[in-house]
Amino acid sequence: MAIITVAQVLACAEEFERMLSEFYTKISHETTREGVRLLSDYMSRHRQRTHHALAKMQAETINRIYKTPLRYEPNAADIHCFEGIDLSPDAKASQIIDAAVRFDECLIRLYHQVLGQDVDHEVKELFESLIRWEQDDEMELKKIKAMDYF
Repeated sequence: MAIITVAQVLACAEEFERMLSEFYTKISHETTREGVRLLSDYMSRHRQRTHHALAKMQAETINRIYKTPLRYEPNAADIHCFEGIDLSPDAKASQIIDAAVRFDECLIRLYHQVLGQDVDHEVKELFESLIRWEQDDEMELKKIKAMDYF
């Protein structure tokens, strides 16, 4: 069994966020609906949570966190999270929101798998913050959908 580190998990999360950004950018360019275009454009630009979380930390702390080995490799948030999501250029904003909630849930599952392991306090704090951000995002999206802005 290969040893995986927190750095590898965070790199996976960053790659997933990059894929999300590309996904939303593509929708933004293809859609004819102004509300969907605005929502997709916004979502493509704000998918850099991992980077922002780490930017607030001291280099020494980041290096320690990165090197932390994990006993079990978590199931990655990856291309499989996109399966079954086929949004056409005519997609409604509510469909974009549903997809975004699903993507948030993929990342939350990944982060919970890290928290379920025996890791030090700094690692737990980081992943708890990432989970809170994803959950907050999920709640905001559900509120937007409920208000039927689009």
